[in-house]
Amino acid sequence: MAVATTSRKLAHGLLLAVFALLACSLVSVSAHAQLNLVYIEISNPALHGNVVLGFSNDGTGKLTKLPHSPYQAKGFGTTGIWSDVQFDSDGEMIANAAGTQMFAVSGHSNTVTVFNINTDGSMRALPGAPVQSGGQQPASLALKENVLPNGVSIMVVMNKASDPGQTGGVPNYTTFDVSTTGVMTLNAGSTFNLPTGTSPAQVMPRPGKLVQYFADEFMNNKLVTYQANSSGILTEISEALASSVTLGAVVEPGTQKAVYTGEPMAGLIAAFSYDQLGNLALLNEVSNSGALVCWLAENTAGTRLYTSETMSGTVSVYDTTGAAKPLQLQHFSLAAGSLPAHLKLDPTGNFLYVNDRLGMLHVLTVSQVDGTLSEPNAPLALHLPAGSVPMAVVTLMK
Repeated sequence: MAVATTSRKLAHGLLLAVFALLACSLVSVSAHAQLNLVYIEISNPALHGNVVLGFSNDGTGKLTKLPHSPYQAKGFGTTGIWSDVQFDSDGEMIANAAGTQMFAVSGHSNTVTVFNINTDGSMRALPGAPVQSGGQQPASLALKENVLPNGVSIMVVMNKASDPGQTGGVPNYTTFDVSTTGVMTLNAGSTFNLPTGTSPAQVMPRPGKLVQYFADEFMNNKLVTYQANSSGILTEISEALASSVTLGAVVEPGTQKAVYTGEPMAGLIAAFSYDQLGNLALLNEVSNSGALVCWLAENTAGTRLYTSETMSGTVSVYDTTGAAKPLQLQHFSLAAGSLPAHLKLDPTGNFLYVNDRLGMLHVLTVSQVDGTLSEPNAPLALHLPAGSVPMAVVTLMK
């Protein structure tokens, strides 16, 4: 009888140990589960000014607001939803590759705010934030990481100078050194001025080791390559003209050495190539079925290009397997009355986020067969204050 009792006690103890190990394992898995995150910057000229909204995607497209969202940028946006070309830009907010820092512009305050991104996706502005942008109306950011000793990066801030609430500004690119902790330091003498009225739209880092940047110069109808030296001083390397004004650009992430831009007034998509030195050439211009194609995104394989067409309320899908010949696969209509703008794929490639000038966020499902789109759920209402404009979309995994 004593033997049986002892056996039962041992068995019971072993069972408890198994449950304890299982519980620890589950806690460990939960603690290390990745978060699929999306952030949208909101430009607002009043009240508390610009903010960043943060959400977590549960893997089905359902979004949950992150802790303490929205996050204050401590600066103000430009005025008026359609009053000028001040919102014709992209890259107003970017994250570093590690997903630990976020950088966001405030156009009317002429500032850039740096946030630390916590493990739960929430954000907190760095002490001393924001910093002055080096010009009027910062509207796009490009970060080339770990290019200087001690892991220091070089950031280009594109100052658009198209804010109707400010006068006398000249569009420019100004560079900053960015420390590993996110501290931005303006590089003396780095400001590269552009002709008045250029209203540049976007600046993007070139893939690879060269410290080069591609700039979409909206009202100049052209794409330009700039190179930065170790002091952050920019030199123009090359430029290529499109048929009309260019807006919305994306660098092909694969091996094709291509850059795509929209041509909203002509209803075209322009495909550019660049060589090892950064020299640009216009490869092709293909038609777009929508009205005002203004913003672009591409998948990580470089095989699918997505474009938003604001005035027709549509998003188009292109096969870019051959960079010189983008082939339209789909022209997808969003919910009635939509005004789609900035768009970005999530890191899994399963969802495409499209912000809507009417204060909504569309979560589109991407087919894993051919990259085409569907919208199974109604867009998420962001409940924005009057005068707000949704801007850049950033996605990352934590």
